[in-house]
Amino acid sequence: MEKGREYSYLTILIIFLLGFLTYYFINVGFKEKFPSFIIASVFVLFCLLAYRKNLYLLTLVIASSVSMFIALGVSFSSPYLGDSPIHLKIVLSVWQIFFITLISTVLVSIWYEKSKYKNKFELILFVYYVILWIILSINVTNFDDWRLENYLTVPFLIILFITFKRFRLSNISYTLIFAYMVLHIIGTHYTYSEVPFGYWLAGQFDVTRNHYDRIVHFSFGLLLAYPIREIAVRIAKLKGVWSLYFPIDFVLAFSAIYELIEWATVATSDAALGVAYLGSQGDIWDAQKDMFLAGTGSVIAMIITAIIIWYLNSPGFIKEIRESMRVKKSTLLGENYIKKYLVVKKKSKVKFNK
Repeated sequence: MEKGREYSYLTILIIFLLGFLTYYFINVGFKEKFPSFIIASVFVLFCLLAYRKNLYLLTLVIASSVSMFIALGVSFSSPYLGDSPIHLKIVLSVWQIFFITLISTVLVSIWYEKSKYKNKFELILFVYYVILWIILSINVTNFDDWRLENYLTVPFLIILFITFKRFRLSNISYTLIFAYMVLHIIGTHYTYSEVPFGYWLAGQFDVTRNHYDRIVHFSFGLLLAYPIREIAVRIAKLKGVWSLYFPIDFVLAFSAIYELIEWATVATSDAALGVAYLGSQGDIWDAQKDMFLAGTGSVIAMIITAIIIWYLNSPGFIKEIRESMRVKKSTLLGENYIKKYLVVKKKSKVKFNK
């Protein structure tokens, strides 16, 4: 990325929109307009300075500042009255959360600019996520449910770490995975059906259900479809239509598998823990709606991907789409395949006996 880049109108619009959202949601959470304005202004300034230097640095500034502020607010903005073995009797004000977030963002920026490590972007995201995970593991609402939720989270992190050197994904994919995993560990901190943001949404739209779990299921498809596509393209060499269809298919299949895991967990766990883990909130169609939202998110992600590819390489993309629909092998399989290899096996057996 080049140094000293010029600001485009779109860039300025996006950064100031993020600043406004920051101001709005801090004001909703803490109901203090003055610090909300200061914090949002500093956030916008950091984003503008980071963009001038590097797009990757801008991404890290946004990811680190937003996620750290939320994590600290979730774990330490109010007195903890639960019985989790991992707890701290600490209450932080909005200013304290802001200064800790500011320091962590500055440290991330310095780390990125000073580090000579080739894959520093991914390393910083990984280390930062581990820190967020530790913060959000403190003062959890339901420790047993939190532990249950992390039976999938921790192995996934280990797999990402182990496979990093042999199969590194793009920075875009790692950023999308980071965003999804942050949403997930926020849900595990409260249990999905008790996340305050979901209650706030319910009040805004006059509904009775906490829809945070729906947001995360939708985000599973929206944020993870592209990393899945990247893996499929690089390993299975899928092209054209199939490179766009497979991520949707995988998201729907894995969503179904996850719902089966939920069912098995509830069936074998304590009743109260099972209800907290399932988070259906009395909706008999909860599993089907979760799968539908995940699938919808993946469809949107692949439409966006197709539009971007078409915009960047229209002739090549159209050609690839056409070629992907052509039959590569005209020979029928099925019984013909079986017959062919039975004949080969018979001949080899006769030859061996001779």
